[in-house]
This record gives sequence, structure tokens and C-alpha cells, in this order.
Amino acid sequence: MRNNTDANAATLENGSRIAVVGGGPTGSFFTIFALKMAKMIGKELQVTVFEPKDFTRDGPGGCNRCGGVISELLVQTLAVEGIILPDSVVQRGINSYRLHTENGSVTIATPFSERTIATVYRGIGPKGIIGKNKESFDNFLLRLAVQEGAVHMPVRVDRIEYRNTLPVIFSRGQEIQAYDLVAGTCGVNSSGANLFESLGFGYNKPELITAAIAELGMDRETISEYFGNSIHLFLLPVKDIRFAAMIPKGTYVTLCILGKNISAQGVDSFLSNSVVKRALPEKYEINCRCLPKMNVAAPKTPFADRIVMCGDAGSTRLFKDGIGAAYLMGKAAAKTAVFQGAGSEHFRQHYYPCYRSLILDNYFGKFLYAVTEAYKTNKALCRGMLRVVRKEQKNPDKPKRLSTIMWDIFTGNERYKNIFFNSLSPRMNLEIIQEVVKAAVR
Repeated sequence: MRNNTDANAATLENGSRIAVVGGGPTGSFFTIFALKMAKMIGKELQVTVFEPKDFTRDGPGGCNRCGGVISELLVQTLAVEGIILPDSVVQRGINSYRLHTENGSVTIATPFSERTIATVYRGIGPKGIIGKNKESFDNFLLRLAVQEGAVHMPVRVDRIEYRNTLPVIFSRGQEIQAYDLVAGTCGVNSSGANLFESLGFGYNKPELITAAIAELGMDRETISEYFGNSIHLFLLPVKDIRFAAMIPKGTYVTLCILGKNISAQGVDSFLSNSVVKRALPEKYEINCRCLPKMNVAAPKTPFADRIVMCGDAGSTRLFKDGIGAAYLMGKAAAKTAVFQGAGSEHFRQHYYPCYRSLILDNYFGKFLYAVTEAYKTNKALCRGMLRVVRKEQKNPDKPKRLSTIMWDIFTGNERYKNIFFNSLSPRMNLEIIQEVVKAAVR
């Protein structure tokens, strides 16, 4: 690999070529914003998105293996950017969470009644759902990128090498061409990250764990009866499971189990748990399941001259809001490339601060999940927490401090750092302690 020592030589000019390796949300966001920003300053860029997966296919062939929850904050932010989610993309609007524990359950309504979370399919959905007037979220974004002026090339990139300071893309052993910038927006469930690791600029794949996703088939009436417009969350003292969520969508409920190296047997064991069984109807079908990888520790070196990594292969949010992180990082990388340049030093000064901010924020997230672990395993703590939340939900005039913290932890609507500082409220913690004491003596 050769580093370009002339920063000006890495500036994108009229006609500069950009390759985007991965057409998921990060790749599409990067592409959309790169083209929009270039037009703002009178530059014309040639952007090619390499994505072999057909997001219009039902079943595993079109799926990007994700829960598909878009936070209320991101829904509003996208609207400001002119990206309005159509009804064909939104499977269901969510206005509450139903939290289940071994010590009881409680419903947490959105702290802001005018905001609604959106549930989407990253592909078109499970096998057999095609043709039902629904659209993949990933396909919707990729289509917007093409409308903005990008070219979608449905081929898999199998090699990248430097030649005369420019990265060159290969597919099926054949050279495609050299590019002025390559954005690595591939997910961690593909081999794309290996291509950038082999370039030798210091990038190493992120630390990964195995999660679990399953599609539970039910009719619409059953989903409305058991789930309504609520995502069901489970905080259970089950080894290696941080938490699990059931996300209602159309005629399916998406089960996401997050934790440490979940197995297929772990999914079956979870579904047989008595608390989980009470939340589900007697009859349902597991129509699709997978064990995707998740990024839990970002690579230290996410860029080189004319190379930038973002999305799941770079820095993302711990356990939640991957689509929100895709928006942040895709836009930050595009802004740097268009307005500053595509050199290593450009990305170090203007992109890395945003990249690092997610890493630092995730440290607060790890602490918060450690606290939820204590609530899961300690009956008195769990009962005290449930009592406080119930009081907040029943009394419209009572400040919703703990409810809002719980909402923000699981929705991705707020940064972990802000949630952490909100959790330091003396009044709220005193109330929790009082309820814990009451629970402990009974």
C-alpha cells in the first residue's frame, strides 16, 4: 500500500469516481449525501454502488439480517433531509413498549405522543411475503441513491488493491477500474470487511458476537390482539442474553435476541420460557431464522488514503439503532470526502471525531447494560423498578424519569452518554431505593 503524501492530490474534483462497497443503509446514505453535497458546490461525481444482494427478493436472499426498528428521532431527521418513509416501507408504527420480567410486566408509552417508531423489513420479508404491496427499507434507500445519480452494480467485489495510489476494484477476478475513493460500507455478515483488512493499512475487522433473529408467523388479528402497536421487550435472567425484543410487522413478529454468542438452541430455549410463552399466542410458526453477527467493538483504523470504512464494518451503536448509526457515519464520511478530501489526513481530522464519538458513547452503553443485568437477576431491584415505572405511567402529572430512560435505552432515541447522566437523578434514584426496600421486605 502506498500513502499519498500530497493532501491536494486526494481532493475529489469534477468527474472523480467513487466506489461504494455495500448497498445497505450506510452505503445508500453515504451515496445520497455525497451526491447531494457535491451538487451544492458545483461538482459532479461518478458514484457506483456495488451490492450483489437483491433487496426485492423475499426470504434470506434479500434480507440484511436486522430487527428493522427506526427510532422516532431518526424518522424525524430523515424527514428533515427530505427522505420520507412511504407507507409501503413502514410495516407498523410503534407507540409503546411492553417490558416483561420474571417479576411482572409494564407498558411504557412513548414520552412524546406525537412521535412514533417505525418497523421495517431490511429485505422484503420472510419467504412468501412478496407481492403484498410492501417494500424493503434497504431497497427504498438504494433506489433513492440511484435517483440521486448513482449507478447500482449488482456484483460482488472480491478484491481491492492499490495501483499508483488509487484503489482498484475487482469482481470475479476481473478488474473493473480504479477509483478516487472507495467507501467500505459492507456489513459484518459478509466477506467484504476481509477485502479491506487485506489491504494492510491497519484496518482489522470489528469484534463480533452472534445474535439471533427469527420471524414468527401469525395472522394480523392475532398480532393486533397480542402486540397491538407495542414492541415487547424481555429482561430475563437467562445466561448470555442481554435482552430480547419481539417487533410486530404485518403478518409476522420479528424476534431479536441480543447477548453473547446466541445459538439455535438458545432461541428454542428462550421461546419455551414461561414468561415468553405467556406473551405469545398458542399457535405460531417460525418461518425464518438466522444467527447474524453484531459489531461490539469498532476497529481502531477505519481509513487510509482514498479508503474510508463506515457502518457495521466500522463504528456503530452497541446493540441498537444500527440504522441511525448508518445515517450518522455515512453522512459524516460523505461530508469529509466532498468538502475536505479523500486523503488519510482529511478523514483523521474531519471523520474520525464522529467515528470515535460512537466508540466513547458505547462505553456508557456497556455500563447501562450492566445495570440492566442487575435488574434482571435481582428480584427486589426488578420489582422496585417496575413499581416506579408503573407509578410514572399511571400518573400523567408525574415526571417520567425512569420511563424515559428505559424508553431511550431500548429505542435508540438518545445517546448512551445522555441516558447515563439522566440516570443520575437523585430524586429518581431515591424513589427506586424506596421501592426496592418495600419489595425486599415483602
